[in-house]
Amino acid sequence: EAESNANARKRFAGRYLLQTLQNLDVIGREADAAALDGCFAGRAAVLVGAGPSLDENLSGLRAFQDRAVVIAADTTLRPLIDGGVTPHLVVAVDPGETNAAHLAGVENVDESFLVAEASLHPSAFAAFRGCTFLFRVSNHEPWPWLKTLDVSRGLLRAWGSVLTSAFHLALRMGCDPIVFAGADLAYS
Repeated sequence: EAESNANARKRFAGRYLLQTLQNLDVIGREADAAALDGCFAGRAAVLVGAGPSLDENLSGLRAFQDRAVVIAADTTLRPLIDGGVTPHLVVAVDPGETNAAHLAGVENVDESFLVAEASLHPSAFAAFRGCTFLFRVSNHEPWPWLKTLDVSRGLLRAWGSVLTSAFHLALRMGCDPIVFAGADLAYS
């Protein structure tokens, strides 16, 4: 975990800092992901990844979406919506502009909440205005400075994959059991 996070910080340090600063208005108006702690205690969760098996799992996910909290990795949002599945929560960590394209311009997301690292590309937030919970993945800049201004956000771990951040979220929310779908963790 430490090595993966250190490598990501080196690669994205400038982007993390600049985009977090660009997102200060979003940080100021949207909720803290820590507010989700314990809110689904004892409720089943399905974590959805963008692996090759996702297509095979769509009909099963449709059947369970009213009985479990569906937590989607950002790259699964369009395939889920197109497949008739409305995720309750969409988790996003990657600050890249390409990754933000998975969230921008998606229709029918009015029943989904975005749980996002505050350094996401600013275009990722438009469809989720008023429906966003923000977190941080470490104490990198500008969080030490923001803390002096009494601004903080909850911590979700990022062990190299948005799916692991979604898992940490499910744990913090108290979900039980936690089931994975489309979590092949492999490139096809």
